[in-house]
Amino acid sequence: MRASINSNPALERAMSDFSAVDRDLSLRRPRMSSGMRVNGGRDDGAHLTVSEGMRAEIGGMTEGTRNAEKAIDLLRTAEGAMGEINSILTRMRELATEATTDTLNDRNREALDAEFNQLKDYIDRIAKLASYNGQPLLSGFGNEVDADLSTALEQGAGLGVRRVSLASADAGTYTFIDDGNDATLTLGNGVATQTVSLGVPLDNGTMGAQSTAVANFDHLGIEVHLAGEGVALADGSYSDGDLDGRTLVVEEGIGGQFQLGSDAVAADRLEYDIKDMTIGGDVLNIESLSINTRNGARLSLAQVDAAIDRVSTERGSVGAVLNRLQHTVNFTEGAIEGVTASEATVRDADVAWETSHLARGQILQQMSTAAMVRSRVTTDIALQLLAA
Repeated sequence: MRASINSNPALERAMSDFSAVDRDLSLRRPRMSSGMRVNGGRDDGAHLTVSEGMRAEIGGMTEGTRNAEKAIDLLRTAEGAMGEINSILTRMRELATEATTDTLNDRNREALDAEFNQLKDYIDRIAKLASYNGQPLLSGFGNEVDADLSTALEQGAGLGVRRVSLASADAGTYTFIDDGNDATLTLGNGVATQTVSLGVPLDNGTMGAQSTAVANFDHLGIEVHLAGEGVALADGSYSDGDLDGRTLVVEEGIGGQFQLGSDAVAADRLEYDIKDMTIGGDVLNIESLSINTRNGARLSLAQVDAAIDRVSTERGSVGAVLNRLQHTVNFTEGAIEGVTASEATVRDADVAWETSHLARGQILQQMSTAAMVRSRVTTDIALQLLAA
């Protein structure tokens, strides 16, 4: 065997093997610590893309499940309120039935009619108060202000209207009466009108800088937020009289849209409208009923019966949607389980495989180190020859 000092092929080979084993171990160790075979693009770029897509899908479906559960809560709230309306209608039917008999006189019927009217008013109160997260459910569900048609929201007019909030507001056109210099504001739609005091001091008829006020037309279900100079999201500053003749247009809503899946497609959305349950709405239509006469009581009895049937039908419709949503939750949870398992197949590490290869690499690394030490033998021999 030649004794060379300018080159050492054995050492070079041992160092090359050591580097190769070290590179392999640098991949194995992160996989063992994270439990994932694909930790970055250098591990497996194609499967990383597949895995990230699956993770996005899982996240969307998980949020869709939460949305479905919230939609169930919303509809349960609406159905609970309708159940109470059903109970009140049943009591109204009892009163109407009692008032139809001639064992009572008109004075007796007037006493029954007083309770009958109180129950009508309370149905209206339930319909307007039933809400979920600030959204009315049984009165104007989905109604919105049309900013383009509402002259009170005209951009660049500088009227100081910051925003308008609805709570059981009927669809239609509402007109302001703002005489000026009296710190009051009137709003009406031709059927109902309400005047409110702004409750804030005006400096020469103009709202102060950085100040705000809320004109709460609670009987109409509309809140108008006014602002002074320098308030964020406000167009100009409100001055007493600015809104005179200006309008708010409330559009009839189509109900709610529930996003139940992970994609922006129609199949992953549910649109549902809850009918108007006020006493003047199409479902009940009992606003004008009275039982202070025998004939009136008989007419009321028939109409209350029809109202009970319609409310029961609407409750059945809500119940059907609730069942559909529950099946949606069950299906989506199963889909999440399946996609999660698929993502694990693509990305998770095979611990047994990685452990065995890690042990193999560590052994090879030690053997390469030993080989590098042994490769110095020829150099030692050359030095001995020089010393002889």
